[in-house]
Amino acid sequence: MTARTMRGTRARPATRRTLAAVATLALAMLGTSAAAGAPGPTEVPDELGLEAEVLAAPAALLEDGDDVSATVAVENLGTTDVDDALVVLRLTRQPFADRAALAQFLAGEPAAMKDVGRQELGLEVTLEPATDETEAETVTRFHAGSSTTVEVDANPERLPFETDAWGVHGVQVELRTETDTSVVFTGAVTWSDAEVPELELATLATASGLSTRARAVASASNIDGVTLAVDGTALSVLGTSTFDAKARDILTLPAQDPDLVSLAHAEDSALLEYSLERSAEAGSGALAGLPWLGIVGTVDRDTIALAAAQGARALLVTEDAVDGQAGDVTPAARLGRGGGSRLPLLSPDSFLSGYAVADASLSPGAVGLSVAAGALTAAGADGPVLVWTGDTWTPGDAGATEALTALLSAPFVAPVSVTALAREEDLATYRPEQTLDAGDDLGAPAIAGLRTRLADLIELSAVAEDPDAIMGPGGQAVLSPLTRSLRGDEVARDLRLTEATTSIDETLDALHVAAGSDINFIADKGALPVTVVNDLDVEATVVVDMTSFSPNLQIRDAPTVTVPPRSTTTVPVEVSAVSTANVRARTVLRNVEGAAIAAPVTMSVRVRADWGTAVTAVFTVGLIAMLVLGVIRTIRRGRKDTRTAQTGDGEA
Repeated sequence: MTARTMRGTRARPATRRTLAAVATLALAMLGTSAAAGAPGPTEVPDELGLEAEVLAAPAALLEDGDDVSATVAVENLGTTDVDDALVVLRLTRQPFADRAALAQFLAGEPAAMKDVGRQELGLEVTLEPATDETEAETVTRFHAGSSTTVEVDANPERLPFETDAWGVHGVQVELRTETDTSVVFTGAVTWSDAEVPELELATLATASGLSTRARAVASASNIDGVTLAVDGTALSVLGTSTFDAKARDILTLPAQDPDLVSLAHAEDSALLEYSLERSAEAGSGALAGLPWLGIVGTVDRDTIALAAAQGARALLVTEDAVDGQAGDVTPAARLGRGGGSRLPLLSPDSFLSGYAVADASLSPGAVGLSVAAGALTAAGADGPVLVWTGDTWTPGDAGATEALTALLSAPFVAPVSVTALAREEDLATYRPEQTLDAGDDLGAPAIAGLRTRLADLIELSAVAEDPDAIMGPGGQAVLSPLTRSLRGDEVARDLRLTEATTSIDETLDALHVAAGSDINFIADKGALPVTVVNDLDVEATVVVDMTSFSPNLQIRDAPTVTVPPRSTTTVPVEVSAVSTANVRARTVLRNVEGAAIAAPVTMSVRVRADWGTAVTAVFTVGLIAMLVLGVIRTIRRGRKDTRTAQTGDGEA
């Protein structure tokens, strides 16, 4: 662990806090008692302003003849020169007995230490004697405002390592002045003058969640010995060029990592089947035919039965701890039994996983701690051990995987694939409880509602040329409230459920028949207008299916129409009138496969079939009468004009 120590302008001890948190977490996982965190650095007196940072830690794995050294950068940011400051390299006199002892040391538990190397800071300065009776004194003076980088080497004769033995020793780097001592680095080294017990190590990296995280995990975990479990929907965003699936051990994850325990308790397999199909289809090609891995916090027989029925290769159980005392190594695999099914249950070793995925770019001690934790784990393991990168691991650069790479390449580590681990035949049988407490479940009514909406979305998607244009966002919304990370967080999950159902219902209601007013139909044959509204972002091809509830109005066709996105279209439906009556008609929009995809709309039609003939007759008679009247008026006008002409001639 690295820390910076200074007075006045306080350094940021980020790396110390990071590894201190790892150590504390490891202790909590092991069940041992320890201090709440790593010890804070001892402050340098007010008039001093020294800041130190370890740039390079001692080598993680040491053999006879290897140098033990550390590189340290030191600055004097104060306004006072500091005399006789030292950087000291220290090792524990005895190797740690087990993993718990390592964790206690990292958390600040006192240990017997031995100085193995020291390096003075500054330049030699000869001080003038204060009186004629005193001699001149030589000191190393570290001037105010200066900085230096030093390498502190261990004296081989002072190293506490035993011949023909191996062991893990704690290491510290201290900054000492005449008045104070500050620990600026805490870590571990592994001495190997004898064979370290072999560690069969399986490593699992899960690429799911946000596409940026999935991309980072998929790329960074491309290390020999690491199995990748990937959500196919994330792979569709990544593109298959992100990694070579054929060259890696890969498992698939159900899309959006659903809460399998809730689904098992609700006895619902439809949503899990859809999640698996969505993952496989999104990652088509690279993930075709690959087995899938389920992830649960804790497991019961119901969940085992559901996963086994859907063909899972194994279940990763992230929170279950095996029976045993503090410090025991977690076996990597057990054979779970439930509902007449058997399924391998994989359990990561939390202690080793925490150190294996530490980011070496944040601390040069991460590599040494990873190898040391691996060696102590090997000493306590009776079989394979599983390292899991976790749900939140988001590696940034090459330093993020240095610790993991060093562990996997250690000479005492024998990497095994997770797929091979799940195929082990001689696994201890584990029979969990029949049904876990359902208090943290997403309830069966909510799951049933999501299942119904999923079925409706599938039918609606058939109206689009590309069904995934609807099922992409719609399916994501269906699975969103089921995400495993929300299990137990009732407030967040209820909020997600409300958002999802609102979004889905808006999509399902986007394509519909506009409610119309009553219609007067005065004819033997004709068309009734139906207004189709499409508020989707894609064009929709629908069948307008009208049903008459009376034989007095007969529907002659069910037209198919394509409605542009975000638009409204009026569709004529051909009908025939048999006799006069008031008729109710219902209109339903269907996809091309015949499934209803919108709520039916009912209208009232006033059918006046006899009126049509009568009106036609009256209209015809009216035309004839008007024609006759026109002729009569023309004749009369002609006679009048004749008489007028004759009268005028006589007067002349």
